[in-house]
Amino acid sequence: MSCELHNRNYIDDMAISTDKLKLIKNSHLEETEMLLHKLLKDADMSQVEFAKKVKKDASTINRWIKNSRAISWDNAEKIAKVLNIHPTEVYQPTQDIHLRYKCNWDCILEPMDEINKIKIPYEYYHENIRAVLMDCPGTSTDGEIWLFDMPQNKKFVKNAIGKICYLKASQSFKDKIGKKSKDCQPVIALLKPNGDGTFDILHNYTKEPINDLCRNLVPTDFEIASPVKVKYDPQLLQNINK
Repeated sequence: MSCELHNRNYIDDMAISTDKLKLIKNSHLEETEMLLHKLLKDADMSQVEFAKKVKKDASTINRWIKNSRAISWDNAEKIAKVLNIHPTEVYQPTQDIHLRYKCNWDCILEPMDEINKIKIPYEYYHENIRAVLMDCPGTSTDGEIWLFDMPQNKKFVKNAIGKICYLKASQSFKDKIGKKSKDCQPVIALLKPNGDGTFDILHNYTKEPINDLCRNLVPTDFEIASPVKVKYDPQLLQNINK
């Protein structure tokens, strides 16, 4: 008898009051549905036309858009082919950022003659991402978009060592070199360690120091040293929108 009462009390203690229960909203599905609706709108395509092209009945398309029905990867691939997008865009939107800079053959960053908007995949986007157009005719990188994280705290990130980076001189370095500071422009170049705690900044293509100021530098000489995060050809991805 005591065992039965004990078990009953245990069950009562474990019971959850219904007024404390809360349903977890499936925001992923909701965002997916809203996104599919936007993708069709951007493509200027009706649900009826879309249904024919993906070979699905209209009720299925309607459920994809209005109800909590997940879209499988197989269906995402079919949708992507019809809408000329990447399958991941069915689940997560691309982000627009401004393309403000280009890098010439001399590795120096310059403002774009005309600022364009480009689309980048959601996984690379954050508010401190910077895009650079590689304007280097005659090289394999010409026309590519390179993305860099602009660090907000520690500006010289250790994974920059030995890699092609976005490099910007610190104010203390500019003060140290005086009048020569006018030659300290942001560059995209290879940050080569010398093995003694110093670094050389090497030209991307000649592999030689860009100039005499690019030799035997220390971490405090940099305001920013951030490696390239991703490279892609916007013409292949059809991601540039003026």
